[in-house]
Amino acid sequence: MAENPNMHDGAIYRLASAPVTIRDGVMRATDVDDVYFSVENGLAESRHVFLDGNDLIKRMRDATHLVIAETGFGSGLNLLAVMSVMADFPALHVDFISVESRPLAHEHMEFLHRQFPELTTHADALRAGLPPAWPGHHLQTLCDGRLSLHLLYGDVADCLAGARFSADAWFLDGFSPAKNPEMWTATVLADIGRLTAPGGTMASFTAAASVRNGLTDAGFSVEKRPGFGRKRDMIVGRKLAHTHPTGPHAASATVNNPMRVGVIGAGIGGAAVAYGLSRRGVTPIVLDAGAALGAGASGNQLALQTPRLAVDHNPASRMSASCLAYAARLADHVGASRTCPVIALDCPDREAIRHDKFRRQHWPPDLIRSMDRHHIADHAGPSVQQGGVSYEYGRVIAPREMVAALLEGAETHWGFAVTDIARVVGDEGSVFVVRAKDGRQVMVDAVVHAQGAGMGPMLQAAGITGVALDVTSGQVSHMPATPISQGITAGFSFGGYLTPAEDGLHELGATFDRSGAMQCNEQGTRHNLELLPTEMQALFADVDLASVEGRISQRASTPDRNPIMGPVGDEGQGIYVFGALGARGFTLAPLLGDMMAADILQRPVTLEPAIQRLLDPFRFRMRASRL
Repeated sequence: MAENPNMHDGAIYRLASAPVTIRDGVMRATDVDDVYFSVENGLAESRHVFLDGNDLIKRMRDATHLVIAETGFGSGLNLLAVMSVMADFPALHVDFISVESRPLAHEHMEFLHRQFPELTTHADALRAGLPPAWPGHHLQTLCDGRLSLHLLYGDVADCLAGARFSADAWFLDGFSPAKNPEMWTATVLADIGRLTAPGGTMASFTAAASVRNGLTDAGFSVEKRPGFGRKRDMIVGRKLAHTHPTGPHAASATVNNPMRVGVIGAGIGGAAVAYGLSRRGVTPIVLDAGAALGAGASGNQLALQTPRLAVDHNPASRMSASCLAYAARLADHVGASRTCPVIALDCPDREAIRHDKFRRQHWPPDLIRSMDRHHIADHAGPSVQQGGVSYEYGRVIAPREMVAALLEGAETHWGFAVTDIARVVGDEGSVFVVRAKDGRQVMVDAVVHAQGAGMGPMLQAAGITGVALDVTSGQVSHMPATPISQGITAGFSFGGYLTPAEDGLHELGATFDRSGAMQCNEQGTRHNLELLPTEMQALFADVDLASVEGRISQRASTPDRNPIMGPVGDEGQGIYVFGALGARGFTLAPLLGDMMAADILQRPVTLEPAIQRLLDPFRFRMRASRL
């Protein structure tokens, strides 16, 4: 039966903004008629209730890693209180997981932060890197990478129901239970219990009987303590040791020790995993068959970061948006960004149909917004005769600069063509010996296959089957800039893609060849040019196509066009895969690679469960078994 073309008309894919009022210098959430923190001293309250209530200073002194979870991010004041003491514990890494259904506007957050000048440095860093207010799960790194802020934007019950992590401490801070009861339901409190490590703690400003009883039912021993200021009581609690969280990533990460992790492949996939490992205190061992950086598909002069959204905003679409939010900010941070936005033109016809559906929906305007041909002409000149959509977080980036920055903390071995990987079991456990064709070898505790198009044969040689990969070749053409093409100031996609000029050349791509032929030629350049709308082809009318140089590389994908990420060896073996990024590696890899590193180190992986299932390397085998 044909799909109703108007099925998703009017769909809302944006968050409600936090309704606030400011009176006498105090900000209140108007819908619940409650203040964001104590009018007496919000920072002192946060330290008394949440840091002291969870005995965090002592625990920070004794630990190398802690998971702190919070209900109600609000102004981020509790996070800033944690950041303010992390400098005293330079070996400590923290995963801070916070849920928020109505993010504060930037100016409102700044207003609240100005009340605590001692936090200015941390508050400025927090606001500067905050993810956009898009529904979904987002990551921000702070404190030189030692703090991972996982912001789960959405309804607290929905976010916690699907979550799989194990918190060492909870900050229960979601406005008064009497005024905001949805934050304190028995279901929410039960999930808090499920997501707490045995012996983990909680603290809350409220001492309401319903909350105490709910936490007791969730497995906590709960006691009252003196509250802050005019508030007589608060509560603290400890998760009883005989109750255990369940599901993947449920083990407490506080006992995990850094490992030597071998990453095969130094493209954007391997580099992203390496960056995630190194910022968590682990030195990755990156092995690449190329003679130097950029030998594979990540070596193009320029590339686009752009999402692949769907009209039903399904798990793949939500993953794409969250990945773009992180990738764009990371590219900016490492200095690899060249310009923004990226504009998707209303061509070919299938894209025009999709864009027309987007225009009848409600998306965050900084994720996607409609553009008419006059606004597009501001970025490409008057030759453009059609509209499109703009991805404000889209970026044109320098791939080699991006990859080099992510590999800075890694130990790299170039020209290391892996021939085999052997598992060696000794008295102190097992290690992997990775051998190269030239006789070199390294010993590591875990192995990540991230070698892009070369992954398939290596997995087959290791006896790992059921990972469906499709390899294609693509030619990118280095088009000489012309006097009129110099006016292009944004990235463009249209079934192919075009970048602004850098060093006198545009990147124009890309062919899609399954034959395995690896030859850069005029035919490929002509194909890429003909992907452009007819009127934009005139930008390069005077270019001799026979003289245009280009670059061919291979890319791996899967039948459903989603990446693969996760363990593939027998349980406990320490063999992982990350790849099949297709044509959107620089969008998808930064966030997913970081989460791959977290998974290896048993740190929280805060991707939605539906997205984690989407990335399962064996999902095709599992689907076949259900037929």
